Amino acid sequence: MKNNTLTALSGVKVGHSTHLDKLTGCTVVLFDKPYTVAYKAYGGAVGAYGTEANKVDKTDYGENGIFIAGGSNTGLMSSSEIMECLRRDKFGSVSGDNNIFNPSITGAIVYDLGMRIAPYDPKYGREAYENASKNPVAGGNVGASTGTSVGKFQWLENGTKSGAMKTGVGSARVDLGNGIIISALSIVNAVGNVVLPNGEVLAGNRDETTKFKPYENLIDFVTKDSSNTTISVVGINVDLGAKQHLEKVAHLASHGHVRAINPVHTSSDGDTVFVFSTRELKNPFNEKLKWFQDADDSLYTQVDIIGHSAAKAVQESIYDACRSAESIEVEWAFGGIIPSSKGF
Repeated sequence: MKNNTLTALSGVKVGHSTHLDKLTGCTVVLFDKPYTVAYKAYGGAVGAYGTEANKVDKTDYGENGIFIAGGSNTGLMSSSEIMECLRRDKFGSVSGDNNIFNPSITGAIVYDLGMRIAPYDPKYGREAYENASKNPVAGGNVGASTGTSVGKFQWLENGTKSGAMKTGVGSARVDLGNGIIISALSIVNAVGNVVLPNGEVLAGNRDETTKFKPYENLIDFVTKDSSNTTISVVGINVDLGAKQHLEKVAHLASHGHVRAINPVHTSSDGDTVFVFSTRELKNPFNEKLKWFQDADDSLYTQVDIIGHSAAKAVQESIYDACRSAESIEVEWAFGGIIPSSKGF
């Protein structure tokens, strides 16, 4: 069966740390060698690590990996555990006569359901690292999506019970031919509803009388739940040259968030997209592409094609995050359960 996850790309491994009893965890994407990573963030509540170096005006030294953690800001402590593992395994630049390894990683966090249960433990980053493999990435209630949910803009029973639904780790892949691969992994923890292309809500804010609440009708009170953010990691195998082109892909990939989630990029969301390239393929498009280029060495059309395909991959990975999830029981939820979309 075809691998539709990030590990379909050369030199990429993914690992999860999953703690179902604490409804939290960590997911790590590791590279066999440093890859260029671009980053775009939207919304008003971004929590991220090492992203300044991924901006287009900064020197590109490459990253050894990307992590996504639960635990809100405390999840950023996973970075030290992951970097210690990388240093042990001799990844990163080397300094001095004693061969001191200096790895580089970037990442982001979500405010998950585990924040109601127990403090986040930084060792989850180490566990995710040790579990990393080239196998197809596991989906559902694992890793950084162990405690994620969607549809939280209005609590039920006069604001006392969460009307959220469960999400998980989601993956999707788009193949453009000529060996071009665009893969996406999404951790979905949005305040809004996940909406299908036909307008139907796949997973969202439940209602006491009808199936789902629409955000547009919200006038009396809003969520008391701050656990929001959707994070996507997109991997491609086309060499787009400068980091600015990867950042454009990240911007276009965020359209997948816009297509699948309503509302999205709110003041309480920290929606983030990371994009990396393995740079295996150079100019893989057919010769007719030159008709759309301003110059022989122009990459803008390639960037647009790949970027919009990345948006599709992100959109589908968000749907997969909902479909792969399993229901969980928690006392503060409406009906005592945060259900998945399966059979709801």
